[in-house]
Amino acid sequence: MRCLPFVLLVLSACVVPPQLPPGEAIGTPIVRQDAVRFAVVDADPPAHFERTLLVEATVTAVCQMSGCWMQVEDEGRTAMVRWETGCGGQYAFPPGAVGRRVLIQGTLHPKTLSEDDVSHLQEEAAQGVAFEREGYEFNASAILVLDERG
Repeated sequence: MRCLPFVLLVLSACVVPPQLPPGEAIGTPIVRQDAVRFAVVDADPPAHFERTLLVEATVTAVCQMSGCWMQVEDEGRTAMVRWETGCGGQYAFPPGAVGRRVLIQGTLHPKTLSEDDVSHLQEEAAQGVAFEREGYEFNASAILVLDERG
């Protein structure tokens, strides 16, 4: 019976974070952790503020000018995603990601867009993309565009 604590310690050291699915990684290295669907995060956004998350969603729009933002959707809930390094930084969201599932590593923040912000985003978007003035935004450090389609 004295071995039980030792065995439990050894077994707990063997727990391996989940493997990432195959896809195109962009940004900093992704820390392996369980991914959460965006619909779950959106159900209680303040509970997820200021924490690094790995969130799964489908890309619905990408900035057509420089790839500095993308819009994602999951179960009818939408959010903006921008690079934490800002527009024109080291990374860009690929326009070909529209319609694909992605994992987003980043932090969630409340956001409010002005009318000018919305107009600017609509100029950079494909036609028919709508932007909500109130909501939440991810500041991404990395994304993984999954090989499988959404």
